[in-house]
Amino acid sequence: MSGKTVSWNQVEPAPLVIVSGPETYLATRVIRDLKQKLREHYADLEIHEIDEGSYTPSDLLNLAAPSLFNEPRLIIITGSHEALLEDLTKYLDDQVENCFVAVRLPNLVGHAGKIKTSLASRALNVVCDEIKRDSDKLSFITQECAAFGVKITSDASRALLQAFSTDLGELAAACSQLCASGATTIGIDSVNQVFQGRVETNAFKITDAALSGNAAEAIRLYRHGSATGVDNVALVAALVARVRILAKLFNDPKSQSAAIGMAPWQLDKARKELSGFSEQGLIGLVDLAAQTDADVKGASREPDYSVEKLILAMSQAK
Repeated sequence: MSGKTVSWNQVEPAPLVIVSGPETYLATRVIRDLKQKLREHYADLEIHEIDEGSYTPSDLLNLAAPSLFNEPRLIIITGSHEALLEDLTKYLDDQVENCFVAVRLPNLVGHAGKIKTSLASRALNVVCDEIKRDSDKLSFITQECAAFGVKITSDASRALLQAFSTDLGELAAACSQLCASGATTIGIDSVNQVFQGRVETNAFKITDAALSGNAAEAIRLYRHGSATGVDNVALVAALVARVRILAKLFNDPKSQSAAIGMAPWQLDKARKELSGFSEQGLIGLVDLAAQTDADVKGASREPDYSVEKLILAMSQAK
């Protein structure tokens, strides 16, 4: 397995597993899966975990030292240390039977970068890149359901994504809950039935309501979210991003989905939303979006008013 690079859902036991990348939830899944696979093989597995900032020179060598009965061990080290590269190299040069090491490197700066560069050819490398694009999250939903032997329809995936778009862990848990129903295929009705009691305000729902011209619903969703702790800065950032996409499409109606960073179905939706916008109306909306962004970052004493003003403008700009 050494010298191989795999995705987060393909981890296998190896003398050294380097888990790199900024996506914390995926990295947690990797470590969990590694523990599970080793426990299935070794009922008496010992697990030692060294938290970030806690490593001291020779910790690894002490934990990995040969023992009388060669007890199976998994040593999990989070973060890097100036001595860790040397200790890992010594460990690999004189490996101990039934000993496995996983090193979690959230970034590859400084000592962490040196570890990855020096030892990647001797390790199983698991990459946990951030899942940012909606198209990638939709693929994640499909893969999560497929792992349970369940198919999910495209409209059900989109509904699930809109409800749990801000937290990858919650999205995975929602997939698991749906798949536990025993159905072989999950449709939009299943998503609505299971999560109909969940009222989650997010930028997608607010923007969809506003750009469809439903100002009252958009304001209702915003006020509900504001009362339950939705962050204005993050919300406005998402609203501004959507306005910018409309402006890009207005300037270049033939833009392709990949160039804008959207899934094809999202691009089709944006084109429909753009229909009916006047040039002056869109220019005014872009200016107001920029002002609102400044307001929620401290330029105004009444940021909530500024956000509602933007939402209303998005509803009435056509």
